[in-house]
Amino acid sequence: MMSEESAISALLEMRADACRVKDVDRLIALYAPDVVYYDVVPPMRFAGLDEARRNFVRWFGEYDGPIALETRELVVAAGVDVAFAHMLHLDSGKRRNGLQTSIWVRSSLGFRRVGGRWLITHEHVSVPIDPRTLQAWLPPEG
Repeated sequence: MMSEESAISALLEMRADACRVKDVDRLIALYAPDVVYYDVVPPMRFAGLDEARRNFVRWFGEYDGPIALETRELVVAAGVDVAFAHMLHLDSGKRRNGLQTSIWVRSSLGFRRVGGRWLITHEHVSVPIDPRTLQAWLPPEG
């Protein structure tokens, strides 16, 4: 029998796989209908599946090809019907403007068991900045 933490980790791997190949239908199926998603782009708060879907389509459209999404420092805490996770992602790929980019992203997610399956009910994404320059921290070259 899979532990609740393992079930959440598996859901997060499905989420990352859907993002890598930009499969918005497979991705949005992991979210609850009343999801609230906070992102770094305006309007910064996306509520419900339709708004979340539009935001994912926008994000996927910024890339020419797949998105590399490496998860680090994943921590999951799960109860019977509620769970929480946080992690770092290295988000990399070729942008539509031709630039190859990599950026660190912090993610925190809340989950609720709905109809016997885990769904993402809350997600908060942020980009760390260098407080001296107010520029996004980028991974070191090499």
